[in-house]
Amino acid sequence: MRPFFVFCADTHLADGAWASRPAIFGDSYYSLEQIIDYCLAHSLPLVIGGDVLDVKRNHAAPVRVLCAEMAKMQAANLPVYYTQGQHELDRNTTWMSVHTWPTHVNQQEFVINGVNLWGIDWLPRGDIQDAFQSVPRSTDILVCHQVWKDLMKNIGRPECCLSDVHNVQHVLTGDFHVTTIERGINAQGEQVSLYSPGSTCMQDISEAQDKYFYVVVGDGRQFSVEPVPLRTRRFKAYSLTDQNSLDNFCTGGFEADVAQLVVSPPLPDAINKPLVRVKFDKKLPDAHLRITAAVGDLAHLFCEAMVDKSRGEQETNRAVAQNDLITVIDELLDKNPAALKLATALLNSENATTALAQQFAEFNEERLNAATTAGSQKLVST
Repeated sequence: MRPFFVFCADTHLADGAWASRPAIFGDSYYSLEQIIDYCLAHSLPLVIGGDVLDVKRNHAAPVRVLCAEMAKMQAANLPVYYTQGQHELDRNTTWMSVHTWPTHVNQQEFVINGVNLWGIDWLPRGDIQDAFQSVPRSTDILVCHQVWKDLMKNIGRPECCLSDVHNVQHVLTGDFHVTTIERGINAQGEQVSLYSPGSTCMQDISEAQDKYFYVVVGDGRQFSVEPVPLRTRRFKAYSLTDQNSLDNFCTGGFEADVAQLVVSPPLPDAINKPLVRVKFDKKLPDAHLRITAAVGDLAHLFCEAMVDKSRGEQETNRAVAQNDLITVIDELLDKNPAALKLATALLNSENATTALAQQFAEFNEERLNAATTAGSQKLVST
């Protein structure tokens, strides 16, 4: 089995996957850089199955990164072929055309190392079935970007299934953010394999942290894929369901875990701070505040109160209400420490008027101290 080309999809090039958390920056750029470096090191062409960019209207940074990586492939004379996904879809001028090297292969054949491929841009239900029927019988591998029932099962609104596919037995697809292979039967009654490499970095906190791209290998007309792992931002999830687990997390347990999240060689500084997802029982007193304090600046925190679906009407007490309110306030204030401090003080107080007066007094004292310090520095410099 020899390697023919590299396949990836769902790079979703953007500064970050979370618009409200600009500090989580650079993940998609680093993943694409690794894929290109692999192509260069092994002299392999690249095929991209859609959602190269995250949105239809882009800032300069993702376009700059895209062009820089395509320039590397051009300098090495390694072809790049691509189809469009629904995220960056433009039927008139594709975003990848910002660089002259990549080749758009929508509804056309292209050949890599003797392998016949056919590309299809994302299409809605109905149109994609028609496009499948147009795939030539000579095609070895179909490249597309669709929502497959075979992958989604009973979730969402799938656009197609493997039984819709005509004339091919191997399909490389984007859209599904999970690395997996599914088998089925195509429209001609032949076995067909569906290969999904998944996204190249986490696009949602619920995604798996392990990310890959594929190397397509073959022998004659027999093909398979070899997943190659990507170095991505570290991630750890917690479920704090009782007082003991909360206490352990907040009194050194989390800090010890972070110390173990070390990779070698070290990750780039931009993606070195890990992601942490903490789900907690909202009945635990001061849970959100304690978790936030324990994590501090050691990680990017995603903190969620768990919903007990086994009960109907939830018990309402001060701890539950406080955790709910602080969780919401923390998100709405976009991690503003000063504003969160004020909101927390008011929620913790028995008398809001007294608490507000105390916070106002502290604010005035801090402002006075700052003014005094600034005046002293001015006198010294004079």
